[in-house]
Amino acid sequence: MTAKSTFIALISICMFYCSNACDTWVAPGNSTTSGWMMLGKNSDRPRFGCQPLVYHARRKWPAGSEIDLVRVKIPQVEETFTTIGSCPYWCWGYEEGINEYSVAIGNEAIWTKVLSEDKVSDRAGKGPKLGPTGMALVRLGLERGRTAREALNAIAKIVEVHGQHGSASPTRGMDAAYHNSFIIADPEEAWILETTGNHWVARKVTVGPTSISNGLTLGSEFDLASVSLVQHAVTKGWWPKGKEKEFHFQHAYSPGTASDGPVVTRVHRRAKISRTVLEKKGDRVDVRWMMQVGRTPGIDLSATASSSVAVLPDSEDQLPVYWWCPARPSRGCFVPFFIHGKGLPEIVSTAGTAGMRVEMADRVKRDTFSGKSYWWLFRDLDDKAGGDSEKLSVIRETFDALEKEFEVGVPAVIKKAVQLRKDGQPDRAAAVLDSYTGRCLDKVLLKLNDLRERFE
Repeated sequence: MTAKSTFIALISICMFYCSNACDTWVAPGNSTTSGWMMLGKNSDRPRFGCQPLVYHARRKWPAGSEIDLVRVKIPQVEETFTTIGSCPYWCWGYEEGINEYSVAIGNEAIWTKVLSEDKVSDRAGKGPKLGPTGMALVRLGLERGRTAREALNAIAKIVEVHGQHGSASPTRGMDAAYHNSFIIADPEEAWILETTGNHWVARKVTVGPTSISNGLTLGSEFDLASVSLVQHAVTKGWWPKGKEKEFHFQHAYSPGTASDGPVVTRVHRRAKISRTVLEKKGDRVDVRWMMQVGRTPGIDLSATASSSVAVLPDSEDQLPVYWWCPARPSRGCFVPFFIHGKGLPEIVSTAGTAGMRVEMADRVKRDTFSGKSYWWLFRDLDDKAGGDSEKLSVIRETFDALEKEFEVGVPAVIKKAVQLRKDGQPDRAAAVLDSYTGRCLDKVLLKLNDLRERFE
């Protein structure tokens, strides 16, 4: 790999980074008012990147089944768990999601020395082989993990075997290839998992809230790692031989760093923003504050395609709640969805004119507005509001009031559903949950369309 080719690869990485970004943040129970784990995520994609919310029920699979992820086929497991996830219209996987065991995951695009080499090799027609997208890894982890640790293990195993190479953003080609990091949470624990090629490293989150963005965050303190992680860095000359016990993941694998130099921090600016906002609440983080993180300038971007907050209680008298907002959260409304329901309203799972299909990212057609798509209605409101401060003030006043109303109503709905489940009536419980979500959506749509008409 020549100095010139390395420079070109790094420039393409920086260009992609500047136009595509995400943020994931987690507040463990010891930092929340409820004592429950909460996970938040902003997904940033192209402005046309419609991202419906979809539901997949638990399912058993025949022996020998495979999953066609377009870029690669991988073996299917015997049974997959029920999931809800925010799904780019062209993608098999999720930007963020939750499963029936109260496991929630959000992922980030990251750039590494392995990725730089892979891109140069790909341009020369020498591979590597295509692997799953980060979104596919999120959904696979949710479908296969009863706990955060099980989901982590599932993702790590797939990365070790299949890698993760390939474009992950429509119309951008292989310049839009990236590797992935994750925060994986359940009611009892949360993990940061960072991957590069076939290698990975993970650390358990133990104290206070934290966040990740589009850069490596783990250094010398980690709890788990792939067997070949350190040796690969030594072989490549990214880490000194004889200093394996002092191994530092960021120093070894971040682009533009050396084993004895400073870690590049520019890509962590947004992570610092979200952490600062979280730290303002200390150990008093609540649902509304988790939403506020997603609306913070520098986190809330014109390219933000969805935002979510997963509430993961550790009590049998509670149920998880998945608060989801399409498009840009500063101009949107979080609505409570329930993994223990039976499905989702059609309007939230509908894309625009391109429809929902699984496609190679570099072959995807741009999606365009459809009045039948909940996501596109919010993107349209965003466009109509523009940067008009008066319109934005009206939007927030309208939707803040609805969010507070929804939050007040959730406990009674969950209490009723929990009792029905204990009485052996899970279908009636699901109907109660789905009905509440439906009523919330009706109220949002009424206000949403009124605002769109006013701002026409």
